[in-house]
Amino acid sequence: MNDLIRSEWRRFRRLALIVALCHGAALLLMSRVVDVPQLGYEDQGAMLAVYMLLGLTLALLQVGSYRQTSRWLWLIHRPLPPARIFAALALSALATLGVAVGAPLLVFLAATHVITTQVVDTRHYVALLIALAFVMMAWLAGAHASTSRSRAAVAVLLAPLMLALHLASIWWLLLPVLLCLAWLVFVARHSFRADRAAPIARHGVLLLTALPLQLGFFLLLFQLSKQGLALAELLGRSSPGRTVLATDTDVDIGALLRNLGQSFFRKGLDASRDARATAWREQLPLLPMAGIEPDLERFPVRHQLGNVAAPRWDDKRNIKWTFSHDRMQFLGRDALSGATRGWWGTGGLGSPERFADVPAFGMTPSILYAIDDDTQRQHALVELPQGEWFTGRPVRALDRLLLLSNKRLLSYRLDRDAPAAFSPPKLDWQLPLATKEPAPHVSIVELLDGWLVSLFYSDSREFDGFDSLTDPWQQVVFVDADGRSTVVAERRGIHDHHLSVTGSVMVPVASWWVSPPLYALAHVPDLLDTGLTQAPRFDPLPRVPLFYPLALGLMLLSLAAGYCWLRGTRVSTSRRRLWLGSCALLGVPAFLSLICLEPRTTACP
Repeated sequence: MNDLIRSEWRRFRRLALIVALCHGAALLLMSRVVDVPQLGYEDQGAMLAVYMLLGLTLALLQVGSYRQTSRWLWLIHRPLPPARIFAALALSALATLGVAVGAPLLVFLAATHVITTQVVDTRHYVALLIALAFVMMAWLAGAHASTSRSRAAVAVLLAPLMLALHLASIWWLLLPVLLCLAWLVFVARHSFRADRAAPIARHGVLLLTALPLQLGFFLLLFQLSKQGLALAELLGRSSPGRTVLATDTDVDIGALLRNLGQSFFRKGLDASRDARATAWREQLPLLPMAGIEPDLERFPVRHQLGNVAAPRWDDKRNIKWTFSHDRMQFLGRDALSGATRGWWGTGGLGSPERFADVPAFGMTPSILYAIDDDTQRQHALVELPQGEWFTGRPVRALDRLLLLSNKRLLSYRLDRDAPAAFSPPKLDWQLPLATKEPAPHVSIVELLDGWLVSLFYSDSREFDGFDSLTDPWQQVVFVDADGRSTVVAERRGIHDHHLSVTGSVMVPVASWWVSPPLYALAHVPDLLDTGLTQAPRFDPLPRVPLFYPLALGLMLLSLAAGYCWLRGTRVSTSRRRLWLGSCALLGVPAFLSLICLEPRTTACP
């Protein structure tokens, strides 16, 4: 076994050293432009994708070179059991990827920590191990695809991405990452057998091998259907739309958005039976309008994998304030000299108090802060009660401070009698939001005797591309001068108005029809996403009537297709029942895994 490890290492050591040097040079060049440990999670995700592509490429070069029958027989008939042959290849791959990916990252991170004044926390070192684990998962998926009947088996890689790659605390994330790594090790190890075209013998191994493949096909099928629906909608339009850019000199963007908001507000009032609705509609074009949106998808959590918010810049003093998750304070750093400029706590510069939660966008989930730029002091303006948190960035308009939480719409006015400039504002009025509904898009106009508020409830995160299957609705509320609210209009089934301020999720409710059991399994890691301002919607029984006959039809179709695939083969009765039950329960993803894992002409044990 040791000879095989050394042999495989000698095959790729030169390539590993070249990649390591290029990797280190790339990190060094990036560090001259950006603070690499504090990059946003999108940029760090792109880096992880490149690393995983290196792992997949190594698997195709290393294990794929043995795919020829003669070379495979030469490898598998060594005086070693197949498990130890797999272990030798995996350990040599770990050494190769450790040199090419892990070593440059570790050296760069340690040098940044020791030599510079940039913030490097414990989470960055643990994130390095997690990144290396995902690179090895990519290698394992590639090795499994290289030794399987079908190269489509590489889809098993989507399962750990779906189950273990989340913006959560690294300490909680270690458990699903290690479980997924062990799972793929198990799958890839049992694909190392003399007859690669033969079916998997043991039923337990077959189930554990098929499940990640089925999760991968589940995600692929939904994304293909989603893109196909979007393409059909685009081609079905009678006239092409026009993209309006902020740089268009012949278009008044502000006026266009204002007209759209007023038109939507007016449609809501058209459904009102209030005697004042006609007068309100006539006043709308003359009234200024303000809006607040649920544009905060998540707040960072302590020791989180990836960064949600960028460091805060003090342009006046040219200081970059970066948050340390270990110390729970901001560290100031001069952008030119790199010298430290002190620590920033909840009270401002030099304050010893630490933040209870990781701040972002000038707030924590429940506290809105304001900074006195002259004295470098920080003040808490608004503090929400326990169990309530912000879902949108604050908006200052109509001489008010507008805030949106998961429970209320809040309107504050400045306390002009306050002794200090940064005293907390006074609550002018508040409006409770509908329960068990997504955070609304809010439009507000000020009347002579109160306020008109339009609330548009539509969960674009979950049903991106499937808006015709949802039930978005609008509520118009009148708030009088004393803060009392009255619902004056409601309008449901709105499909001509779409707003989206956040990206769609990977496994929305709209994917339920592909496979209800796999949809439920894909939502198990939702427990890790504690930083989301709106909890992922897990609906075991969606309120979309079309989904039920569609899901049932696909299950029956998969059952019939699985029966036809197995008909005439020498598959044992228990194995046939296992596959047909899987097709009936899991639908099309199970049938696709049957095609990949079960040959039609080979006898099964």
